[in-house]
Amino acid sequence: MPASGRTKARLLFRVILGLVAVTLLACAYALLAKPDYQRLNFLQRQVVGGVVAKWEKRIKALPEEKRSLVDYDYLLGQLNLIEKMVVPRIFTIPPRELGFKGPFHTLEKPGKLVRISPRTYLLNGREKYTSSQYCPEASYHDYLRMMAQMRRDLGRELFIESGYRSPGMQAYLFLFYLARNHRYSLQETARMVAFPGYSEHGDPVNNALDFVNSDGISGENPGQTAADFERLPEYQWLLQHAREYNFHLSYPRGNSLGVAFEPWHWHWEKKSGQ
Repeated sequence: MPASGRTKARLLFRVILGLVAVTLLACAYALLAKPDYQRLNFLQRQVVGGVVAKWEKRIKALPEEKRSLVDYDYLLGQLNLIEKMVVPRIFTIPPRELGFKGPFHTLEKPGKLVRISPRTYLLNGREKYTSSQYCPEASYHDYLRMMAQMRRDLGRELFIESGYRSPGMQAYLFLFYLARNHRYSLQETARMVAFPGYSEHGDPVNNALDFVNSDGISGENPGQTAADFERLPEYQWLLQHAREYNFHLSYPRGNSLGVAFEPWHWHWEKKSGQ
């Protein structure tokens, strides 16, 4: 090859190398950039979407009755180097910066929990099942007493659609809704799903229960809204009687915690002296 040809080849190689370096630096900058609370940037979105798919596969590989207990550290341990640049940094954002003003509960593993077998309900004429759920003994005992009285008063009852959730399951759910429902908006997602450690579902004592009725109305099933659950006679009964059984509506309309109205979500808390 003539000298002029070798010179051009070296120049082209340097140009290509420079472009590769610039591209890599730009990608690293985008990955390491502080997440935009309104919408993650393109590369961060790609990473989060990939993590959701990865975690979903890992969780589905577990026995059905173990999925709501999936370990937080186990899921974080599945992340590769690039994913670790994004996901753990999201969960270190102070939730108050996203508008969530609820308290921190715990990232610790729970003690003894009662396993609740799946229940059958109808949704648009089709049989569906709640998945296996878990609940601390005290709150589950009060739930059973409360439902016994509701059946006597209304001839109806509510099933537990979501009970105790581990910090691992909470992390997965936050990323799932971030990617699938809220266009990668951290602020929007935080109004509906708490960070791991901040969810009442993860409190091993004063835990929360999400309810669904025998007609499949939960306010969260496809095509439903909070107003659908709010209209139920079961919900009106809860407003009048749930406190007698140590259950409290966590997120009423206009609450000061920065969380959307959730009429299906009630937490258990036994007041001192009871």
